[in-house]
Amino acid sequence: MAITSNCARFLFYARKHGASFENALMLGRMLLYATKEDLKAHAGVNDISTKAIDELVFKDEYSEPLFKLLGAKEVNSLDFSDYEGASIIHDLNKPIPEALHNKFSVVFDGGTIEHVFNFPVCIENCMKLLKPGGHFIGITPCNNLMGHGFYQYSPELFYRVFSEENGFRVKKMFVAANTPEGTIEDWYEVSDPKAIKERVVLVNNTPTYILVLAEKTGSFGAFKEMPHQSDYVSTWINSGSEQVQGTSTESKAKQNYRKLLPKRLRIFLRNVYDLFYKEKIVTRDLGNIDAKHFRKFDEK
Repeated sequence: MAITSNCARFLFYARKHGASFENALMLGRMLLYATKEDLKAHAGVNDISTKAIDELVFKDEYSEPLFKLLGAKEVNSLDFSDYEGASIIHDLNKPIPEALHNKFSVVFDGGTIEHVFNFPVCIENCMKLLKPGGHFIGITPCNNLMGHGFYQYSPELFYRVFSEENGFRVKKMFVAANTPEGTIEDWYEVSDPKAIKERVVLVNNTPTYILVLAEKTGSFGAFKEMPHQSDYVSTWINSGSEQVQGTSTESKAKQNYRKLLPKRLRIFLRNVYDLFYKEKIVTRDLGNIDAKHFRKFDEK
């Protein structure tokens, strides 16, 4: 696990947008692959002093000095093993000790959670580790990295996990993919499927990562209810399911359309609508994207 140029850029972005690194925790003790030149390239738009970067002293190959630059007074790392000198040894498949609850202002995952089999416990641990007002900063695979870890993740998952019901809010979510030259250049802001009332999908052919900045806005002890995919929840509510409480947002005409038209005809009509009315954008890194799902981010 290592902090690349793209990771450093996102850490700088998180600091500029309210994340306090005063008491920071890395999941895994992160190596530093980003060079001082990389850091300087991202410094200007993120209010980081290039002089401070020049003065950074790295005693070894790890990232603690970078977190000090970001404002950390204390930097810890948590890992399953002590082989890289992590300061906290714990298996994230298992609940963290209560002594670590509400302790850190930042939890940074730069490539750990996809390697932890028990994801629900792992992400719940991350949420418990944070103080109220603290930030989860995550960079993890979402496409075309099969075999890298146990999992690749969708935007829907993080929007539903870091939700108001759970005492969190997603401040920003991006996807970023390797260009044909093998570099990461552009970020695309990702829509919440619940907000746009449809699945946010991406089919492309280069390694792609999801970047999540989420803030802990209240108390969190455990999931009161397990998250559900938003389009299913909407379907259950609109069908009048007794298991799901909520008010249908469908008009009577739409309810009749869904109930009376055969499924194959509805699929055909939707495909025709998409062909003529959905705005598609061609990118060199993400491929063909739906403009409703992704919007290119301009950092300046």
